[in-house]
Amino acid sequence: MLQIAQEFPVTEDEYAELDKKFGKLAHKAAWQLIKKNNRTNHTDEQQDVVQNLRIAMLRAGSYYKRQVYIEDCFDKCEEHVEDEFIGEIVKELKNLWKNKTRHGANRQKYGPHQEEILEKIIKKHVPVTNRPRKDRPLRIDSKFGVYCKAITWNAQKSMGKKITREKSIRAGQVSLSEFDYLGGE
Repeated sequence: MLQIAQEFPVTEDEYAELDKKFGKLAHKAAWQLIKKNNRTNHTDEQQDVVQNLRIAMLRAGSYYKRQVYIEDCFDKCEEHVEDEFIGEIVKELKNLWKNKTRHGANRQKYGPHQEEILEKIIKKHVPVTNRPRKDRPLRIDSKFGVYCKAITWNAQKSMGKKITREKSIRAGQVSLSEFDYLGGE
């Protein structure tokens, strides 16, 4: 995850655009989370939750940049690769990429090794002027909107599950003011 964020960073301008488009969503999701958990002794402030959701938005931006880059790489390979064997490798990599979310016993993974193979094919077969760039600006289109909202809501649900798991731990906690009242030293 950290490597993806380093290779496909979100710039300050892109972050400002993300915050402009999805900042209210982060506030609403945080408000809903705090509202649902107001009786569980949940200690995080709403702003803390908002910041975690903004980090999730940044992660969504980096991941989406990576997705666009990989899809562009496949398109460029189809245009420029003339060797049949390399073309078959590209087809298999593309098949792995398309089926990356499929579940089952025979699930194969598109991971760093496959990405490295694709990078080497791009460097060898695609002219420098036609190669996709990793530093391309983030495209905030409708597809990204759906993706970012899904990542944000999943992050909110993940925080909610964590709060629920820790509820029993917090139930036995006593604040310092209660400790004094109960006769503590």
